[in-house]
Amino acid sequence: MLIEQRDTSLRYPRAIKDEKTRLVLDWLLEFRFSSIDLLSKRIGSNSVNSNRFFNSLIKDGVIQSFKNVHTKNERYVMLTRAGLSYLEVAGRDIAKATTRVQHLGRYSHIIHDMAVQYAVLNRLDQFEEVIWDRHIDLPDHQEKPDAILKSPRGYWVALEYERWRKDTKRIYISFMNHANALSEKLYAGVFYLFDRDADFKHYQKLFNEDEWPRYKRERKSGRIKQLESPYKPGDVKNLRKCFVFLHEPVEQQ
Repeated sequence: MLIEQRDTSLRYPRAIKDEKTRLVLDWLLEFRFSSIDLLSKRIGSNSVNSNRFFNSLIKDGVIQSFKNVHTKNERYVMLTRAGLSYLEVAGRDIAKATTRVQHLGRYSHIIHDMAVQYAVLNRLDQFEEVIWDRHIDLPDHQEKPDAILKSPRGYWVALEYERWRKDTKRIYISFMNHANALSEKLYAGVFYLFDRDADFKHYQKLFNEDEWPRYKRERKSGRIKQLESPYKPGDVKNLRKCFVFLHEPVEQQ
């Protein structure tokens, strides 16, 4: 998704609504769903002031609301078939669009994906394009990050949001996955963001070790086995500089 900035020169109500509609539908096309709160911030407003606007989109049939028993009254929306038709006319690629709630995954996926969306939203003025997880095109052997973002200078960076701490083996597999992607120049850097400060410090401690134990996940069984030779990140020029660790708690809903 190309990151379109608001056009503050617009004055006519119809033109303003059309721009806001396009921003909202583009976001839902990329991320499959979102919350009214986040989408309100995307269009430079808040959920109270934009309530009439989103109700009009639901009435027009281009977005639909859905509920989850665990969402604590949070208002989530996604595209409809009419919304896809709107985007198709606008020239968007709708081949991977989602319009069914059952395709969004478990509740844990939903709250994780919302954390990723907020992380992207907080960086819209720093990047010009974002591609979310399932839309990322990488070689088959390469695990996909939560998102990748393109800077105005033309280089891509990966973004990982760690809402829950993984076990040590999986953490090092993640580090190695990114190290390999960096060496193959698939992207130029990695942001690791953390909901909890303790997890932020834990990952940093493991990352700063002189040697990383190397693990391999067997494709068929899914089991993880340790390889004999460790990886020495300090021997790879500038590798340490390509990883950025930040404590960035999930925005309160």
